[in-house]
Formats: sequence, structure tokens, C-alpha cells
Amino acid sequence: MDALYFRVSSDRQTTENQFDELITTARAGDPGRDWDRIRSELGRSVITETRITRREITRTVYQVDEAIARRLADQCIYLEQGKSGAAGKRRPLFERMRKDAALRKFDRLLVWKVTRLGRDMRDVISTVYELADLGITIAPLKSQTGPVNTAMGRLLWAIQGWYAEMENEERSENVKAGQARARAQGKEIGRPREVNAAKAEQIAGLRALGLGYTAIGGPPAFRGQR
Repeated sequence: MDALYFRVSSDRQTTENQFDELITTARAGDPGRDWDRIRSELGRSVITETRITRREITRTVYQVDEAIARRLADQCIYLEQGKSGAAGKRRPLFERMRKDAALRKFDRLLVWKVTRLGRDMRDVISTVYELADLGITIAPLKSQTGPVNTAMGRLLWAIQGWYAEMENEERSENVKAGQARARAQGKEIGRPREVNAAKAEQIAGLRALGLGYTAIGGPPAFRGQR
């Protein structure tokens, strides 16, 4: 049986094409399943929200409906809220997929591309070998490695994993360099200050009375109850 693993970005909807192409591939190899119903559930699984940022910019974000994601996981369709694959980030549906693989609930895993399994080379290679040792064929649709069931396939995956990690580090370095340039030009970086002039004056007055920042940060202080 085929399993499918998706990650949904929190700030752009890139998953619709993934849904269609992975479902088409899975349907060809496993025609007995009700892929139309699964595709319908996937279409309802991404909730669109419009938010206003602190800078009063309208932003559209996409969230995974957790109830639908749990139902899909029972059918070996794993849909995860997008996060970086860096170490330390929890990926509960990814971990569920690994456990189901150990239980031999599926024999082929379809993914969009290698970065969906992590952007840390060690993490990618570890996952590839773990699943390969269980007899699971990993089929990335947008990677040139093909299924990972040979030594050459695993080597190509290792190269792609290394490249993905290098690309991620390079992107991070570029962001840091841009922030350094902005600071050097006197620009503020990060979220705007939430403390307005009136509140800043109130804090200064409370500090003059001998209150610490922990005490000042409590709601009573800002309601003028001290």
C-alpha cells in the first residue's frame, strides 16, 4: 500500500499541486483505494485565514485542520503543518509515519521532494536508511534520484540531502547579513515596539517607586492598581 507525506506552508499555499500529483501517482499504483474521497478530504484539510500584522499588513496564512489530519493519518496519508526540518522541531505526523512504517502498514512512501523529509543531511539520510531497512520504497516525485532501493539511489539521496542542508544554511546566512546591513543603516529589525509613549512613561514612574520589571509586567500595575 502507498503512503503519502505532505507539508503545508504557513504562509503560502503550495500544496494543491502536491495533492494532485501525488494522488495521481498513487492512484496508478494502488487503484483499489478511494482516492477521490481522499483528495476531497485533503482539499478541506487546509484552512485559509486572513490576519492583520502589527504593521497593518494583510497576510493570508494556511493552517492544517488537525481533526482531518488525524483521520487521514489513519489511512497512511500524513499531512503536517509546515515547519523547518531543522533539529528540535516537532513533527508529530512524521513520527506517526515512521511508527506506521515499522508496523508495515505501507510499502511505498510518496513525497514531493527530498526536503520534505528534513533539511538536515543527517536527518534525511537517517530517515532514508531507516525506511529502506524496513523494506519501504521512498519515491520523491520532484527529485532526480528515483526510488531509494539501491546503493546508487541512497548515494544520490545523500548528495541531495547535503545540498538541501547547504541551501538552508546559505539562506540563513543571507538573512543575517541583510539584518546586519539594516542595523548599520539605523533601521529597526524585528517586531515593532508594543510599548507606546504613555506606557513607557508609566513604567518609568513605577520603576522610580522601586518596582521591578516582573512586578511592573503584571496586569495590576498597568491598570493603575498599585
